[in-house]
Amino acid sequence: MSKPPQIAADPLWFPDAHDANSHTVRLSRVSRKALAEEAFLDDRWDRAGAAQVAHPVSDFASLVAPKRAPRFIWHTAFCGSTLLARCLDKPGSNLSLKEPDVLMSLANMKRTQGPQALQRELGPVLALLARPFVRREQVTIKPSNTVNNLMGDVVALLPDARHLLLYSDLRAFLLSITKKGEPGRAFARQLFTIFAMDGHPIAQTPPRELLKLTDLQIAALVWHMQVASLLAASRNGGAGQIASLDGDRFLHAPEPALKAVDAFLGLGLGADQIRLIVSGPIFGRDSKDPAKAYSAEHRAREAEQTAAAIGPALDATIEWSYGLFPASPRAGGMPHPLLAN
Repeated sequence: MSKPPQIAADPLWFPDAHDANSHTVRLSRVSRKALAEEAFLDDRWDRAGAAQVAHPVSDFASLVAPKRAPRFIWHTAFCGSTLLARCLDKPGSNLSLKEPDVLMSLANMKRTQGPQALQRELGPVLALLARPFVRREQVTIKPSNTVNNLMGDVVALLPDARHLLLYSDLRAFLLSITKKGEPGRAFARQLFTIFAMDGHPIAQTPPRELLKLTDLQIAALVWHMQVASLLAASRNGGAGQIASLDGDRFLHAPEPALKAVDAFLGLGLGADQIRLIVSGPIFGRDSKDPAKAYSAEHRAREAEQTAAAIGPALDATIEWSYGLFPASPRAGGMPHPLLAN
């Protein structure tokens, strides 16, 4: 079995799981290509046949993060974050890691054991994730939206990192939830229970009152909870450390959006690479399942059909929710926008 120092120096050993009870991290030996291609580096990722080792996180306490601090894409659900991460991946320039399960475990550990539990484990885990495969390659990490409760901790721990807030507006989020049918409604309620553990005031609502709410109303609350978490964490960032991007603007005008993201994150992709990406097949496929055809136009048609099916309840729910959260941003209103409104 490899010793921790040898593993720490070899990015092929990827931290793919974390045990919050034993405070150990499991590492699987995988290729850069495998990491880049996976839409979700969580329990949906098939690691059959990969060599694996487990070590206490404390074995990596002395691991120093790379000189080039990692970049982060924090996001709300259904805003194009997986597509964006795919667009930014270029061997030698940037490796995009999409929704590592190891961060989900740390996020849940914070919820169940308190913030102090992170103090000895977040740093080593981030240092393991941020190891480049080649010199000068950047690493960009896109955590799951249920990991947004770690953003403030990461901002404080890595002052040289940069953070992009990618989001959909409330209307787009509700349409995405609704078009998925019963699984979408169940997902929204699941998200509510997770974000309630982060201390959002709406979680104090008596269960009897919550049970009176429609699925659409619960989904609206979930959007406001996600945005509140991102806004609270972003207030701790310094100038030039945090920027925001509307997911719909990215989907409908990808070239200027990608140029702005490339410049802000300092990835060095360049205009020629971005033109190749935009003109290539990636925007015609489902980013989570590249075997399926999909596009911004397809998404827009689905949204129109879903809005028509919901009817007046859509706008009514949006206005009802802003009555509860008047300080939440409207469309395009997140702070530090990369593109002028």
